[in-house]
Amino acid sequence: MNGSYAIKGYLVQSLVSLLDSFKLDWETISVEPNDESEKVDIRWTYKDKKKKFVQVKSSKNIFTFSSAEHWANELVESTKKAADEYELILVGYVDSKLRLLENNKIGDVLIINRDISIQDFENLIIVKINEFFENRQKPHVGSRLGRLFAKAMNEQIFQEAIKGENITRIEFENTLLSTLKSVETYLENSLYSLLLPASAAVNENPESTIIKHILKLIGWDAFNFQEKVTIYNEKLEKDEIFQLDYWGDKDSPLKDGKQDIIYVNADLVAGYPFNFSEEIKSKIYSFDKVRQKLIDNKTIITENAMEHYIQFILSLDEAEKNKKMPNLSDCFKKQYLHNNVIYYTVDNKQIDFIISSIITAREYRKDQVTKFLYPITEDNSQMDNIGKRDTYLPPQYINSSILPVVKEDEQKISVLLFCSDPYSKERLKKLIWLLIRLTSGLANEYKIYFSDYEQQYHNEVNEVIRNYRNNELIKKIRIEKFNLCNSIDLSKVPVDISDNLKDSHFDETRNKGKKLRIEPHLIEYLPYGDSLKPFLNSDAIRPGDLRLFLKNKGIIFKTTAKAKILQLMTSILFSPIDIESIVDIVNIKDKPFSSSSLRFDLLDKDSKIKDLFTTDMISVSDLQHGLKADILSFTPIYPQGDNDNFCITVQLATKIPNTQALVSTSYSTAKVIVAVDRQTKTLDFSKDYNSSSARIVAKRIVSKLSQELIKRGKIDSIAIETKFSDFKNRERVNFLLSFTNIASSTIFKECDAKLFKYMYDESLDIPLEYQDKKGKECKTQLQGNRLDSVNELQSDYIKEIILAEELKIEYQYNIRGISGSYTVDINFSDALKNKPKPDGLFKFKGITNVARKDKLKVTSIQKIDSELKNEFRRLIDEKLKEYKKI
Repeated sequence: MNGSYAIKGYLVQSLVSLLDSFKLDWETISVEPNDESEKVDIRWTYKDKKKKFVQVKSSKNIFTFSSAEHWANELVESTKKAADEYELILVGYVDSKLRLLENNKIGDVLIINRDISIQDFENLIIVKINEFFENRQKPHVGSRLGRLFAKAMNEQIFQEAIKGENITRIEFENTLLSTLKSVETYLENSLYSLLLPASAAVNENPESTIIKHILKLIGWDAFNFQEKVTIYNEKLEKDEIFQLDYWGDKDSPLKDGKQDIIYVNADLVAGYPFNFSEEIKSKIYSFDKVRQKLIDNKTIITENAMEHYIQFILSLDEAEKNKKMPNLSDCFKKQYLHNNVIYYTVDNKQIDFIISSIITAREYRKDQVTKFLYPITEDNSQMDNIGKRDTYLPPQYINSSILPVVKEDEQKISVLLFCSDPYSKERLKKLIWLLIRLTSGLANEYKIYFSDYEQQYHNEVNEVIRNYRNNELIKKIRIEKFNLCNSIDLSKVPVDISDNLKDSHFDETRNKGKKLRIEPHLIEYLPYGDSLKPFLNSDAIRPGDLRLFLKNKGIIFKTTAKAKILQLMTSILFSPIDIESIVDIVNIKDKPFSSSSLRFDLLDKDSKIKDLFTTDMISVSDLQHGLKADILSFTPIYPQGDNDNFCITVQLATKIPNTQALVSTSYSTAKVIVAVDRQTKTLDFSKDYNSSSARIVAKRIVSKLSQELIKRGKIDSIAIETKFSDFKNRERVNFLLSFTNIASSTIFKECDAKLFKYMYDESLDIPLEYQDKKGKECKTQLQGNRLDSVNELQSDYIKEIILAEELKIEYQYNIRGISGSYTVDINFSDALKNKPKPDGLFKFKGITNVARKDKLKVTSIQKIDSELKNEFRRLIDEKLKEYKKI
């Protein structure tokens, strides 16, 4: 069948047919048999060796006799009449001619029509599954879980059981029973099972029940349900009904004087679809029609409002719990979007974080209402107060990596901050600053939650808190772990989420005299609201950069107006990783990294990298002294496995006075990656930096780490570096030119040499015709990779008398269907200017560009840039080994 397992009706019909089959006397079965025509969806064989071929078709449109006749003939002819029986199952509505068929046959093919709704299919599945279980002395699926069970039926059941294989009845029954029981076990502990009330009717739609419950948890429970509009289609001469699942409006707590208008469509699916583009196109088209009706009827007033469209797509597949749906944001094509609407996608990963945070918060101080805390900004609050709070989750928070929650009564206020970033000491410092800032230091208690926090970090946390030299902070703050949904430790959420709970308000004047104050260093600073504006308004950050960053978080704009994008971004709380991602995007585009490396021989050739590095080897204080820049973040990532790398990333800010006597800020990054090379038995340090301050920091990191490792007897004391002076003149030219040979690369497809820089060696005799170039740097612009236009590169004699210093090459790449160019400047650190003797370290600088046609496919340019850089480093090692330098 076309689309194989993509059509829900086919999956349900197939399962019902298979379960019915236990009444029949069959011997083997195969779904999509590998050795038959592609027209055969199911093949049965019986004890008398007879065969039956079945094809299934499903459609929302009416099946016509001519189409059915075509399919029936195709089924018989494509299999060369190899079967004894043929069936064509049509799932949907058939025309009158098909309904009146004699003997329900077209030729030798039996036509079976199942005109039944998906909901009826799902109800039938529950009955059939329980019959199947009962016949094998297994307990029935409960009525509450049964409604989810039908939703969870997907191709995995068939792929694991019988797809493409010819198996016996006993094998099939055992495999199917095992698979169905594993689905049941997973669903019992899933987030969506927790959200289903036990008392609901069996025939109630579980999708709407679950979504309504989620909306109630986030304070969107008063929304209109299934808003519809009927429009007459003149071309089809019939009425068409367009529907929006939910909508509502609320005064915005983040922007005084503005209103949030929220539109919601939601899908609960068996598994993430491979491509959801057509469904999104249809849903947005329907939303536009409903929105226009609401505007025309003056039900909503869009002036002075912020409009938010939320698309939930939640998967029941166990393999996709807490996972993002790949490429979901790419389904929102610009031509279908509205300029004044912000679009959000919410998948398992995001909803699991939000619901888990709320459930954890509800379990703390259970008698108090769970409220969301709104950040203090110039748009909504006065300073020196705790931020506003209420049970309504602003739509701007729906894709946030940070969720601040308040539990309070008249005597005490507790502020809980949930973060989806992995725990690290540096991120904790930033979150502490943010938490105090959000509350003006007026709360009685602060709790920060990470999903991966463990007690092993307890001493480290205490050290961080003590560093603030504030006894009140030590008493008030706690760091804890929260469990993501699907954990059996989570309590089930009652239907009456906020009913009968005490909704009190803390008297802020009680703590005015005990206001908690901390003086943050820049390393502990996490900008939000107004403090984001100077950074985001920088000319270095373009609207396209921000749209790419937000798209990766599931937030989509049609507009390219930076002012509108900033209006949203100053309302969102960004995590430390979020801010680092924005900086990385700017770095890659406008401040490309220079890269260099050095390596040390390992004294123990079997050393494992996870055993080499400990947390006490380096700290921020080792880097800051005398640095003409402020350290914004210091993030070490320690290796967990034998093949991992050790990585330290440092982000810097440098204040630069300009001609108007104002101060602007320039951002840069230093990164050091350390890896064990098993072939050379060395420890390799790679340095990336994009400013002079970042270069100094990268050098200090390598120096500090290598000194510690030498002291501990792990590496040799002499570093192995690649320098200008390591090569003879001709060898150096050939070494640089060798980078145009990319035969070993699976990523780089073509290359063009663009620039060659050299100088004649004054210590040697120079031919008369080149005397005029003596003592001068020569730069030759090249066309193409043949290099035959440069005389100096054709003669071995000339190569002997020139000092080659730099070669620029443009590589064309392709990574998983994404193409573009990677322009690399390979050089020896301006070695020609080193006096009295030319010398310098070998390094490179790469600039990544994505082809225009592929830009919409890219969710993270950082990942593309990182893969290209790693591939070029592989090339460097290949060339160094070829020239026996390592």
